[in-house]
Amino acid sequence: MDSLPAAFALYAYGAAALGFVVFCLQLFLGASSSPRARLLGWCMVAGAGWCLASAAFVLRPGATLWMVANAAEAAHYLFFVFFLAACVVDPDGHRTVASLVRRPSWLVRLALLAALPGALAYALLARRLPVDATVLPWLMGSGLALSLLGAVMTEQFYRNTPRQWRWGVKPMAIGLFFTLVFDLYFFSEALMFRELNPTLWSVRGLVHALAIPLFAASSARIREWSIRLNVSREAVFHTSALLVTGAALLIIALAGYYVRFFGGEWGAALQTVVLAAGALGLLASIASGSVRAWLRVFVNKHFFSLRYDYRAEWLKLADTLYRASSVDKLREASIQVIADLVESPGGMLWLRDEQGGFAPAARLNLPALDAREPADSALIALVLGRMWVVNIEEHRSRPGVYGHMRLPEWVARIPDAWLICPLGSEDMPLGFVVLCRPRALLDLNWEVRDLLKTAGRQVAGVLSQTQAMEALIEAKKFEAFSKMSAFVVHDLKNLIAQLTLLLRNAQKHRDNPEFQQDMLDTIEHAVGRMHSMLLQLRSGTQPIEQASPVPLTPLLERLHRSRARSGCELALEVEAGLVIRAHEDRIERVVGHLVQNALDATPQTGKVSIRARSEREGVVVEVEDNGCGMTEEFVRERLFKPFQSTKANGMGIGAYESFRYIQDLGGRIEVSSEPGRGSLFRLVFPQQTASAAVA
Repeated sequence: MDSLPAAFALYAYGAAALGFVVFCLQLFLGASSSPRARLLGWCMVAGAGWCLASAAFVLRPGATLWMVANAAEAAHYLFFVFFLAACVVDPDGHRTVASLVRRPSWLVRLALLAALPGALAYALLARRLPVDATVLPWLMGSGLALSLLGAVMTEQFYRNTPRQWRWGVKPMAIGLFFTLVFDLYFFSEALMFRELNPTLWSVRGLVHALAIPLFAASSARIREWSIRLNVSREAVFHTSALLVTGAALLIIALAGYYVRFFGGEWGAALQTVVLAAGALGLLASIASGSVRAWLRVFVNKHFFSLRYDYRAEWLKLADTLYRASSVDKLREASIQVIADLVESPGGMLWLRDEQGGFAPAARLNLPALDAREPADSALIALVLGRMWVVNIEEHRSRPGVYGHMRLPEWVARIPDAWLICPLGSEDMPLGFVVLCRPRALLDLNWEVRDLLKTAGRQVAGVLSQTQAMEALIEAKKFEAFSKMSAFVVHDLKNLIAQLTLLLRNAQKHRDNPEFQQDMLDTIEHAVGRMHSMLLQLRSGTQPIEQASPVPLTPLLERLHRSRARSGCELALEVEAGLVIRAHEDRIERVVGHLVQNALDATPQTGKVSIRARSEREGVVVEVEDNGCGMTEEFVRERLFKPFQSTKANGMGIGAYESFRYIQDLGGRIEVSSEPGRGSLFRLVFPQQTASAAVA
């Protein structure tokens, strides 16, 4: 054997042995529940032994290594024939290898009877080197017989495999056919010319190793034959992209070399131009969304049994939807997540409008469209009533597929309109999405349609939650406005009571200068309060201005003067220099409300007292009366609840507003009352509030 074929044979058989060992380990580690996979694994063991012995024979030629190599090759063929016969007899894989050996069927017997003599002859005839000219025809004839038997069994193996499983065994059948055709050629040539071709023998191990990836592909497709290694679609996609890029660079380099070699004087210049043009074309292809979409579709179609990695798609969908920062962004994201599933560049979202029909609510990479689809149209009945994905191109070519439905005129106004996908379910339809034609040709099978409908339900759920949240926020705004309106009406009632009392006393004291001044102050205060209420009504329930120091003494004195002519006695006891941090108008309203309630609950002969002093816990304001009083149950359960009142014309707002405001200041209201004996209200402002006001 020449030095070059010998060196090549050494590397070829060594690489083949490594391939057989790796595939053998995969089968044994992943075949705990598959007898046929273990049988195929022993076939790979025999193949590894054949290649290792052949490589050793190349290093140190000898009769022993030659016989071991041929014996291992014969065992390799024998295991393969037995494996194929087992697959033909028991395609479901229910019987064990032991049961097949103990109770073999006629096909297993026939296969073994045909293979055993050839295998024994092939192993025993190779006992001496060099191979005798009289022995070589018998040796090559035995190998040719084994190859023919293997070809027949391969045909039977594929033909008898159930149709639904042929997708899994097809790569293995192709690999077997490839190696057997080569062996038929190898043995036939040796038999014809009565000598071994050293070049064919050198590459034979590598040719067998080339089929191992096809065996591994079948092992990956047949679950019980393989280790469950999860390779993500993204990894396969990027690996394929690198391989395609490398192949493109190789082609560009070969083209540049060819141009330089045959280009004469212009060869170097033309080579530079070819390389630059090739690099530019490669960069344009890498940046092209259509090329990436085509490659992704190719990978999903040819490398995976299912088109989608559902975990990755679901995480991507959720991440895209929940990263939207506004309603408009969410609607665009809803189009994006559905369009990405089918490599579509854009689309349009249609939602129900105020009139009950459907109108465009968002668009992605499409021009604006002024259109409307009635809720009772045939399209809505099909898309949302039956949750169908409508293929517009299919409808145009075969309209009968969708019954008597006719496409609306607005479909023709959407550039490259392709699919109409439902959002929601039959019980709760929300709308639909119109998608544009994809960047790469896509087979719209059941898997794609089911995923589009499932993603549509998820998107509809998120959009429905957003709509419900918008409605809730709007309802909260109306609730806040209604609550504020109730506060304003209550304050207006109190102002009307003050002005009514002022008019009643004006008949008696209109000539009194002191009363006239007091009347002007009261009217000015009422007008200021009304302006403040209007501003507060526009801005919300909270005060517009910040809390500030409020002197209590002048405030309570002014309040005493405005209520002093109400009928019953109104006493005032206030320490000088009391200051709290609050809103002057609201504190006056809170204390005024308590005083007015006390006056309303006290007869003409009774007494109402206002007291304010500084204590260890803070500033305390007390309003006490000896009127009708309240029950303990009313104080505990109803006094500070909105719209609860003991007065016939009361609104039940003042006590609730007072309680909430004092709490907002960090204080508290304490109440002690007894029916028939009166009530005592204590407003306690905490020490830090009073200290901050002084500071």
